[in-house]
Amino acid sequence: MVAACLFLLIGCGGRPTMKDQFQTLSQRPDIDAATARYQRMQTEIRNRLAAELGPMEWKESHPVSRSGCADFADVPAAESRSLGLWSFPHSIPDDQWSRAVAIITEINAAYGFGQPGHRVNSPGHHEVLSVDPLGATYTLGTSVHTTLLFHTGCHLEAKAHPANAAKPTT
Repeated sequence: MVAACLFLLIGCGGRPTMKDQFQTLSQRPDIDAATARYQRMQTEIRNRLAAELGPMEWKESHPVSRSGCADFADVPAAESRSLGLWSFPHSIPDDQWSRAVAIITEINAAYGFGQPGHRVNSPGHHEVLSVDPLGATYTLGTSVHTTLLFHTGCHLEAKAHPANAAKPTT
């Protein structure tokens, strides 16, 4: 009997309600504002790498895509996005990789991302990942070519965000 009561208490109290999930997302910028911010950061990374490590002609190969949010599955207006995949057809040389990591570390600080962590760090193949407090991630990798990909965390659609309630719709 005690075990059954304990199970019910833990089971019922462990999962946030839809109201709690919505409240959490209401404290974040809406998905459009978050996307614009991460796109600015992505542009800054590309521009700084090109300016400081040599010419890099970045090309976007995949458009922005949208998806739901597993962590906020009860909120229908919750959305995450994968920003366009940017790449250029050459690798960052091993002797410049530490400078590339220093550049993104500096940019990370301005945007609230954590220290980039190496997922791969071997001669001719490097990849780092960084995360911000809202669950956004980006990966910068280099091998045969170099890629930069961002994923937002979960945010409310602009039309569902309480901060936008008083704004006129277009």
